[in-house]
Amino acid sequence: MMEGTALDSTRVIFELWAWLLVILLSVLGAVGNLTLYKVGEEGMEAVVSRFPQINPARWNRAGELFETRGSWILLLSSLPGLGLLLSTAAGAFGIRVRAFLLWVMIAKMARNWLLLFLVVNVYRLVVG
Repeated sequence: MMEGTALDSTRVIFELWAWLLVILLSVLGAVGNLTLYKVGEEGMEAVVSRFPQINPARWNRAGELFETRGSWILLLSSLPGLGLLLSTAAGAFGIRVRAFLLWVMIAKMARNWLLLFLVVNVYRLVVG
């Protein structure tokens, strides 16, 4: 921010630091989800042993989502509670790594932009 000290949420999208921050956080998040994907590739037994909260009913539902909706359902992978299930299921149900990374990266970028705008607006409210 060159002029002034207050952040402007309408200008933040044009700032280089904002893009770099969002891209960096999104890449790190996608790499984190890729580790879950790799666990899913090891099979249901590996998933259940590492993540006992994933019960067979949720697992089957995730499989149905991938069959009916396709890999774009991974756009929901940034939602709390769904990321673990969808990322591991993507590996187990044979979603290609490129498709996985594409959809997860889009989801992470959308979430991180939303969080950045929220932080900027809260900052503006607090600071003035």
